[in-house]
Amino acid sequence: MMKRTLVLLITVIFGLSCTPVKGYAEEDSFDFNATFQGAVILSLGSPNAVVDNTDMLIDQTNFNIVPLVKNNRTLLPLRFISESLGAQVAWDSKTSTATIKASGKSIKVTLGSSKMFINGKSIALDAPAQYKEGRVFVPLRAVSEAFAKKVFFDRGIIVVSNNSILNAKRDREIVDYLKFVLAPYSKDPYTGKTLSTEQVALLEQSVVMLESYDKDDNYLGFGSAISIGYGLFLTNYHVIADSSSYMIQTSQDQYYEVQGVVAADENLDLAIVKTSMRTNIPPLHVGLTTKITTGQPVVAIGNPEGLQNTISTGIISGIRNYDGERLIQTTAPITNGSSGGPLLNMKGEVIGVNTMGIEKGDLNFAIPIDYASRWIKKYTALSFSSIPVLSQDQFRETTVTEQDPTVEQPSTVSQNVHLMGRTVREATLDPAQSVIFAIDENQSTIFAYRYADNKVLVESTAFSTPPRKLLYANGEIYVIFSNADYSSYRFEEQQGGQIVVLEADTLKIKDQWDTRIDPYEIEVDQSGHVYVNSGSGQWTSIISYDRTTEKEVSSATIRQGSHMVMHPAEDRIYAVDSDASPRDIEMFRLMDGKFTGNQDSPYHGDYKFSTVIGITPDGKYVLNGAGTVLSATNNSASNMQYVTAIDPFDYVAVHSAHKETFFTGKDRMIKQYDTESLKVTDTLTTTGTILKLFMSDKQLIAITKITLPGNPLPQYAVETVKDF
Repeated sequence: MMKRTLVLLITVIFGLSCTPVKGYAEEDSFDFNATFQGAVILSLGSPNAVVDNTDMLIDQTNFNIVPLVKNNRTLLPLRFISESLGAQVAWDSKTSTATIKASGKSIKVTLGSSKMFINGKSIALDAPAQYKEGRVFVPLRAVSEAFAKKVFFDRGIIVVSNNSILNAKRDREIVDYLKFVLAPYSKDPYTGKTLSTEQVALLEQSVVMLESYDKDDNYLGFGSAISIGYGLFLTNYHVIADSSSYMIQTSQDQYYEVQGVVAADENLDLAIVKTSMRTNIPPLHVGLTTKITTGQPVVAIGNPEGLQNTISTGIISGIRNYDGERLIQTTAPITNGSSGGPLLNMKGEVIGVNTMGIEKGDLNFAIPIDYASRWIKKYTALSFSSIPVLSQDQFRETTVTEQDPTVEQPSTVSQNVHLMGRTVREATLDPAQSVIFAIDENQSTIFAYRYADNKVLVESTAFSTPPRKLLYANGEIYVIFSNADYSSYRFEEQQGGQIVVLEADTLKIKDQWDTRIDPYEIEVDQSGHVYVNSGSGQWTSIISYDRTTEKEVSSATIRQGSHMVMHPAEDRIYAVDSDASPRDIEMFRLMDGKFTGNQDSPYHGDYKFSTVIGITPDGKYVLNGAGTVLSATNNSASNMQYVTAIDPFDYVAVHSAHKETFFTGKDRMIKQYDTESLKVTDTLTTTGTILKLFMSDKQLIAITKITLPGNPLPQYAVETVKDF
């Protein structure tokens, strides 16, 4: 984990982008874990330490036990450094002598003495052993001599290891990073007495951002979480649901991988997660809700809209019953990203877990902490390494794969299934020519595949940067490229990418231009305006370009990684965000390629939204993959209003020639809907698992992934599902 932390943090702090740390060759990637394996890393004045790539506290009971400088000598806590290096320490209170047994050595250190004895041999110390708050401290040099270790010291960072690792001149950025990682947390202001709002706000250091990812490591969204123990975090169930892995970001921009979910209750909307390595993030104090009263002041902390650790204040408005459970109603604003954060009383005690806000923050609710108290007491009583995690399968996105034994596998490929012989993730359809244009992930090329006769018509040259997505529009192929992987922490001044236009018949580059963002999705209208949004930078940009001049026409603010769909009238774009909890849908109004306004949906947690979005072919409804259907009108008062619910789906296909019907797909199941009634009129099944779904005026086509008997490797295919 520390390796990933190093890469992310150096990118953030120093503005590096895909650049090796100075002093390391271009072909070498700096591996934190390998470099510091077995090492002890300390920082002057900090109770934090890293020992053999494990985050630790020098003394969990006393944060004042820290490396220090006295009389121009650096002093280290003897017991901690000895035990970290695998030695055993015994203390003789009568003689004030510590005896350390290590690797066949017997080392004796006596308080106030300027000598150290190694196997009876006297070694002079450059400063006597000293006593501080019940601990013996020895000079840095003594550690080197006693354990025969190499010791590095620069700007307060101390590294004790078998080999010389760092060079002060060469590795300034690594030293800066280590200072950053080991920086001490603020002193806990909790006293059990009433605090000021400013003092309660200091507790934000114990609130983290919890990011979630799908099974393919794609970013899904984020929420908040509360430190309840060293490496244990309490959050909402809906923040961790439908995800495969998680990452925690602290208020100091440190990152920790999450090992797994320790406990979860969907009905209570509560869960506890455990990091892979023990963290030093101070736990918050847990209170009770038995004595809370209406009108009592409270403080909420969370990550609304990605604005990390935002503090909001309010009062308790009441205690409400919802589905048989209690909820705390408060005026402290809660919005996207705040879910899982703490609701605190004025003593700094957690009395609730913020769960949802309605009507732009006017009505806000928290789950009483009492519901999680049993968990907290149980798991914080265990040692960190012994805390078990649940199987992630029960939280992972539930997709029936072709390996699932309940799914009947094809013994042969039927006539309507056309194996492409390529690894495909993204594709687009030329409906007039029955040709699929797809990205070959193994080759970083784009190829044209005519499925009627299983023929690759033409293939582009390989691109140096992997293509992200592509779109067939107006007889051309539009392809987007990002200069680097998408990141919430690469903002627009660090972003960049390209839009490349290919000739449909030759797949040769026809035009290309640079973008000032990391392109994530693309839409093109019939007037020649190109719309791309960014996959990075949290609150970022959606930009329109003139296809002819290749110049930027207009831009608007959008959430990173939003999924877009253009209305059939081409006068607006609807988008759903992918990194907020609860998710939100937004509309951008267009005129001649310019963004003339935008509108937020009125729902923030009222209805479930997934990252899949579509528009019915008649333009009347916005379809969301969670099954939620909203109105799509030109009137702000009636636009994006809840209409009804249909079955959840992962893909949607429409065509202007068939406004009476549309199709949705999930796993191997396709459902045909009547556009007017929104009722299912037919159900179809594909041979493989659906990856894309398209309509032409003559056929319904699916890109699928199939596993055939005797071949463990998946095959990618085009299936002609239905003729019109």
